[in-house]
Amino acid sequence: EISACLVGSEMCIRDSFTIARLVPRMLGLNGSSRNASILASYLKHSGHTIEIVDVDAPGDAPAQVDAVCVGSGSASTLRPAATLIIPLVRVLAQWRTHGAHVVAVGTGWDLLGHTVTTPEGEVLPGAGILPSHSDHGGTRFSGEVAGVDYQGRASAGYVNQVGHVKLEGGAKPLMEIDAPESGYPREEGLVGDNVFATRVGGPAFALNPHWCEDVASSLLHARGETLQRTEFHSRIDHAAREARRLIEARLGVARS
Repeated sequence: EISACLVGSEMCIRDSFTIARLVPRMLGLNGSSRNASILASYLKHSGHTIEIVDVDAPGDAPAQVDAVCVGSGSASTLRPAATLIIPLVRVLAQWRTHGAHVVAVGTGWDLLGHTVTTPEGEVLPGAGILPSHSDHGGTRFSGEVAGVDYQGRASAGYVNQVGHVKLEGGAKPLMEIDAPESGYPREEGLVGDNVFATRVGGPAFALNPHWCEDVASSLLHARGETLQRTEFHSRIDHAAREARRLIEARLGVARS
């Protein structure tokens, strides 16, 4: 890590980033924990050093991280994952106080919200990091989705989730789904200051690298820097755009 810290002014210049993955062995269904690796690659190809740390308990946690990534899990992991995450609430709050970004997918998003209702109707406490409440008492939706995100950009992915998520007042959804099927809500995900959450898989950052760029750019902006795009970034943008077009074609979505 390149650092130059002046005692008193607390000015630090750092060229490295630390990304924490929460309980990835339990919350990594369908490659959802890979969003951390994709974010790391995005920053690495912009000239930065990245460390990914797996955190399963408070004793694993660094004092400070730049981003926290948590993936999704199966229905059977809901309670045990909640049991592991609750002891990490203080650590999460500490990271957030120091400006850490949160990237959460599926069950991981549910568990970082305020409450999670199980299929049996039991209400489990969440970490309270994200302004949402999840209910797993509804029907399962499994299939591809496509739409337009909060900046008007075409976005797509695969969803395999039960129930629904309710955002608290003022929270901004990530995207609006085109012609949602089987009762899936038109508004999907959550985006805000240093927070990103979605039920879209693929992984989400692989199919939608513009979301990855949003997070990476925000991390760099906090240090007074900008993302230096390279041929790597252009290449994955192109590949993802073609993959999204195939999804839109299968869904019968015509986009101008």
